[in-house]
Amino acid sequence: MSGAGRWGSLAVAAACSAVLPLAAQDWVAPPEERTRLNPIAVSADALQKGRFLYRKNCQRCHGEKGKGDGPSGRYGVKPPEDLTNPAKQAKLTDGEIFWKVSTGLRDGADVIMPAYKREIPADEDRWKVVLFVRTLALPPPSPNR
Repeated sequence: MSGAGRWGSLAVAAACSAVLPLAAQDWVAPPEERTRLNPIAVSADALQKGRFLYRKNCQRCHGEKGKGDGPSGRYGVKPPEDLTNPAKQAKLTDGEIFWKVSTGLRDGADVIMPAYKREIPADEDRWKVVLFVRTLALPPPSPNR
C-alpha cells in the first residue's frame, strides 16, 4: 500500500472509531427536547399509570425499584442506568427523560435501550412514565410520619 493510501485508511479508521462510540457514550437530548416541560400534573392517577407502564416496559432491565438490576439488564451491551441515583436524576430534565424513553439508544446494530414510542404511543403516557421515574430517586418515607 502506498504512503498516501495507508494514511487515508488510517484517517478513515480513526474517524470511525471516534464517531461510532458516541451513540452509547454521549446520549444527549437535543436542546429543544431538554427544555420541554412535562405537561402532566403529578397526581395519584398519573403516577399509577406511569408505574404500570414502567413495570410493563422498563422493569425487566431497570428492575422493580429502578436500580438497573432487572433480569434482562445483565444481557445488554451496557448495564441499565440506576434510576434511583438522585445525583444522576438531578442532571436530567423531564424533557431529556421523555426524549430518551421515546427514542431509545442504539450503538450501531446494538440496542442499548429500546425506543418506547411504539409500545407507549401516547405522549401523555410517556410523560406519566417520566413522573414515575422521578419517584424512584426519592428517599423512602420515614416511619415516623
